[in-house]
Amino acid sequence: MKNILFIAYPQYADFEIAHTLFFIRKSGRFKVTTVTVDGKPVESLAGLITMPQAGLSETDVEKYDLILISGGDGVHTIIDDASLSSFLQKASSKQIPIAAICASATLLGKAGLLKGEKFTCTENTYKHFNHVFEGAIYTGTNIEVGTNIITAKGTAFAEFTVAVGNLLGIWKDNKQSDWAFQFCKGNV
Repeated sequence: MKNILFIAYPQYADFEIAHTLFFIRKSGRFKVTTVTVDGKPVESLAGLITMPQAGLSETDVEKYDLILISGGDGVHTIIDDASLSSFLQKASSKQIPIAAICASATLLGKAGLLKGEKFTCTENTYKHFNHVFEGAIYTGTNIEVGTNIITAKGTAFAEFTVAVGNLLGIWKDNKQSDWAFQFCKGNV
């Protein structure tokens, strides 16, 4: 069984990550562990109270096969956390994939993981946090899939779900990934 780490923070956008987590859990081949920076519960944008299993300092990044991070209005509350940047840098150095949707791309930028890399997020996020993206290549596309980093706009949660599913080998074939995409779009 592969291990997935979900990093939650105050006011994370639960809707951006919901389909991805649904398909990961539905496959039955992955264990999802939720952490927060300080190990305390957080409230999502929709008001869901998220109880983490641990704090970041208690988490061994090397035990995980993927790091998932949702976007959200509260990204500013953790962007300057040195332990988070260090954690993401260690994951990257160990070639552990990181999938970040919308505003969470700022966390990758702050950690220096986007230098020379293509990435995306909403234009508003890019403009507001431009200083953390120095040396990165902003495309403004719905999704960017690099070697070990996936970034997506918050409205591209269907594309994000399919890309993460591709990375994890969830889909049996293109027909199944297309069905998942249509499911996320509400077309099934």
